Amino acid sequence: MIFRLEHGADISESIIEFCAANKIKSGLVLFIGAVSESTIGYYDQDKKKYKKISVKKPMEIASGIGNISMKDNKPFFHGHISLSDKYGKMTGGHLFSPTRVFACEVAILTGKKALSRQYDDQTGLFLWKFGSRGRLKTVYEK
Repeated sequence: MIFRLEHGADISESIIEFCAANKIKSGLVLFIGAVSESTIGYYDQDKKKYKKISVKKPMEIASGIGNISMKDNKPFFHGHISLSDKYGKMTGGHLFSPTRVFACEVAILTGKKALSRQYDDQTGLFLWKFGSRGRLKTVYEK
């Protein structure tokens, strides 16, 4: 499925709303465009917490990628973004809200089966939950 986000919309919230409206329960998300402001971050593995960074300037989305799965019976979007400024200087990381769209085009390659998340004690993250075989192929196989 392909679509575009409205000017001023939040990337994460908009993708989640689209997935809920279209009953998408798993998928690979790709997006490009530009943002007027963004919130990015990284995961501190020792503290098991995300550190957020606010970027209050227009940036080009050099690359945006993520995935869709289910968490608490709702679509969950996990995204990462690479941004470049007017000098070509790059920054990026985990995508957080608010990240406001200037222009953004999105493609979602949907899976055939729902993919869910569960808490992982070792990492402190909600990671994909698989059956006894632990194969990603079970979500996308024909």
